[in-house]
Amino acid sequence: MDKNEAKELLSFHSTRNEDIDNMKWEKGFLGSLRPFRRELYEENFFEVMECLRALKDEFSGIAIEKDIISDIVAIIHYPRVWLAPEGMLGSNHLLTEEQNKHLLAWTDIIESCFMFLLEDDVEDAFIDYEDYLNGTYF
Repeated sequence: MDKNEAKELLSFHSTRNEDIDNMKWEKGFLGSLRPFRRELYEENFFEVMECLRALKDEFSGIAIEKDIISDIVAIIHYPRVWLAPEGMLGSNHLLTEEQNKHLLAWTDIIESCFMFLLEDDVEDAFIDYEDYLNGTYF
């Protein structure tokens, strides 16, 4: 995946892309949560992480594109707000405990990776993701 593809894909996963008729908008990381259709899509998490990997060099400069930051922050922020007891997912008890655990883990892994990339620590940025892929995260 090249950088432009990663940026576009992140914009779909954050639902910030204006092409709302694209299935990736509706079935992406955030789009699949509203309205929630009783299913989480792990491949969305994988795609977000691969976008971060493709964009890792973008975080080492003095300035980072606002759209990249906005997309990642939305992907981290909204699931937590929505899963809170008063949030749209939490208050309606729409997710199972297992789904809740995984969505929060994905959000934590994305956030951790993002923070390491902001610190220009590519070496450690994907450790939690690799643990998840290897089945040793939980």
